[in-house]
Amino acid sequence: MTAARLTFAALSIIALATAPVAAQQKVDVRRPVTKDVSVRINGAFGSLKVTGWQKDTLLLIGSLPRDARLDPAVGSTGGAPARGAKFYIEGPATSGATAALELFVPAGATVWAKSGSATIDVTGITGGLDLNIVGGAITVNGTPRELNVESMDGTVTVAGSPNWMRVKTATGDVSLRGSCTDVGVTTVGGSVTLGNGFYERARIESVTGNVAFGGDLTRAGSLVIDSHSGTIGLQVGLKASLDIEATTITGTITNSLSSRRPTPGREGRGEDLALTIGTGEARATLRSFKGSIRISR
Repeated sequence: MTAARLTFAALSIIALATAPVAAQQKVDVRRPVTKDVSVRINGAFGSLKVTGWQKDTLLLIGSLPRDARLDPAVGSTGGAPARGAKFYIEGPATSGATAALELFVPAGATVWAKSGSATIDVTGITGGLDLNIVGGAITVNGTPRELNVESMDGTVTVAGSPNWMRVKTATGDVSLRGSCTDVGVTTVGGSVTLGNGFYERARIESVTGNVAFGGDLTRAGSLVIDSHSGTIGLQVGLKASLDIEATTITGTITNSLSSRRPTPGREGRGEDLALTIGTGEARATLRSFKGSIRISR
């Protein structure tokens, strides 16, 4: 190989090594905003980290692919802090690369975020959250006032105590570790797990996904679980005060709390079980078509 060819090969290797860096463009948007600012961000981002902080400032940083575009719109009047902000990320036309972004907003902000296959990680927001993805994962840590999540295949994990929570998935698994005053979960094939914590109103609907409830209901609280063929598992705490009604059409009921056994259902199909724990201050209704129901400590 001639010296010219060697030089050309070396330069080509250097160009390839530096291409990923050159293919990125930095994002740095800073604006004064109100403490309850509403922020909308959607488009072709692959990862979004949202953090609530104690500053009256919106900060959006990260990177975009070279041929992607960010359209920001932050509204304000006469130089006053903005009450709203919108960001749209238009994906690159020539590659599958996606944006990686970090959004810092006042803790009391309301954030709406939507993307395709993406990971969304939220921490420290006490305002409202509305999050929507197709695949990937959504993780929320903290105590948002309202939490609304829609996901096709992505998993949803919540660690904290939202006041109001609604989650819809197709096959994505849902997990809540904490407490919630009013929670509703609907899934087709994803599993649903509500762990230790206190719930006033909880309603879970599943087609084939398994449901496990291990929390405690507040006084006069209510829990309703409906499933077509998934397993329903109810774990009752030692100090629970609960009326339980369980019904299956073709499935079975297993009671590990007492000696009471289920009775045959209507027309001899399926099984029914009525059970009172303590003084029955709260109520749990468990219904399945052909899935099994298991009640235990």
